[in-house]
Parts: sequence; C-alpha cells; structure tokens
Amino acid sequence: MIIIPGPASQILGIKVAKLINAEIVQVKFKNFPDGEHYIKIENGKTIKNQEVILIQSTYSPQDNNLMELLMILDGLKSLLPRSIILIVPYLCYSRQDKRFLKGEPLTAEIVCKIIEKIGEPLLKKFLTVDIHSEKVLDYFSKKIEVKNLSAMPLFGKYFKILNLKDPCVIAPDEGALNRSKIVADFINADCNCLTKKRDLNTGEISIQMKDLSIKTRDVIFIDDIISTGGTMARAIKMAKNQGANNIYAVCTHPLLIQNAKYRILQAGAKEIIATDCIPSECSKISVAPLLADFLTK
Repeated sequence: MIIIPGPASQILGIKVAKLINAEIVQVKFKNFPDGEHYIKIENGKTIKNQEVILIQSTYSPQDNNLMELLMILDGLKSLLPRSIILIVPYLCYSRQDKRFLKGEPLTAEIVCKIIEKIGEPLLKKFLTVDIHSEKVLDYFSKKIEVKNLSAMPLFGKYFKILNLKDPCVIAPDEGALNRSKIVADFINADCNCLTKKRDLNTGEISIQMKDLSIKTRDVIFIDDIISTGGTMARAIKMAKNQGANNIYAVCTHPLLIQNAKYRILQAGAKEIIATDCIPSECSKISVAPLLADFLTK
C-alpha cells in the first residue's frame, strides 16, 4: 500500500502512512511565474500495480487545492496503479448542494463529477470526513464506493478525559443533532440544538436557544464547519448571558476566516477545538487514526 500526501495534506498524510506502515510517495509541486501549477509524482516506478491512497484536502485556496488534486489524480493514472483510494478530508463547495435562487449552479455536483471523471477507471473509493451534507456523495456514480467518516467519536474521547461540569452539547440546528448526540453519549451529557434561520438574499442568520437550562454548566457547541464564526459567536454570547460556565467551540473543519478565532474567543469561548482535516492552530485532534482504522479494515 502506498500513500501520496497531497500539498494540502502533507502532515496528515504522513501520520496516516506511519499508522498503517505504508510507503510514502511524495509529490513535487510548484507554481510557474504566471501562477499555473506544476505537479510531478516522485518515484513513480514503485506505483505500478499497487493500491495507492491519495490524501488531499481542498480548503482555502479551494480552487488551487482542488486543481492540484485533479492534476495528481491524472498523473497517478499514468503510472498504472492497480487502484486508487482518494481521501479528501474537507471537500470544497459541499455547502453549495442546492439551488436556492434561479441561475445558481449545483457546484457540489460539478466537483464530484469532475473528480470521478479524472479518476476513472482506477478511482475505486472516495472518503471524506463530516461532509456538510451526505447527499453530496450521491453525485458520485455507483462505480465508486463513497464513505463519510465521522470525527465525533474523536471529540467524545477528547472531552471524556476533561473534568467537565454538568456538560451539555448543543448543535447549531436540528440537522446536526445526530452528530452532536454522538459526543453527548460519550460524556453522558444532555444534547439540544439551536433554531437558526438564514435570509437567502442577505445571508443574515438569526438564532434562538431551545428550552434548556445551561446556568453554571459547561457547554459544548459543535458544528461541522466554522467559517466566519458569526453564528458560533452569537451562540456563545447567548450562553454567557444565560450563565454558562466554560464554553467550547468545536468543529471538524476550521475554516476560521475573517478573524473568526478572535470573534469566537472574544464572545466568551474558553477554547476552539478542531481536527486537522484543515490544519490550523485549533487542530488539536488528528483524524489520522480514524482514516487509518478505515483503511486497515
């Protein structure tokens, strides 16, 4: 088994390779003066007739990382591996899976179809972690085995060793409630969700806390993605005003754009805890064991 850590997932790829004792094949990458990418897979002779795992996340700059993923896939095929497993810990454009307004594209579908087209016929499996909507994976054909892995057990284990005070886990909306319940079950905590409404034209979000007493309790807010952190910050302020004790902001994918980290901590969060699907200062939990466990089953 061979692992290729893409430019956006170098450290994560190496961690997974060490856990499953796989050979690492590196990718040479650079940009030309005009901004175009150059990719070359090193030590290509070792790849022929082997199962190859490519790990490449597609966080910001999304288009650059997605393009590099596609280029590596195409270059990899030319080296004639037996099969390819593609792991994209964070799949870009997965939130653009619906047409809310006329004239909008289904960008999530476009991304999935391009990946499949470039990877065929050697791309056999596609893995991601806590995708925003699992319906996105339906855009792949039945020719490819797709899997969405959950990082929630990793968060559950993380919080289990902390001495939390009467904790409760709160999801950002009802759609994320099942995800949050996994963490809540690990630490024997209450679980609830916010009610959230988005204006389709302005993008403004209003939130309310459901009927739940959080006074003097430790509160864990969990989301799949923290982007600007606006919703998370408002939820944290609301919890502070209701007398919550320590408040944790948790996510699988820490995009953390536009001073999101500052905004969340200023709102009153004790800590921001995320995975390394997207490398950041807040990536305190690695998904490497999660990926390794799946690959060795």
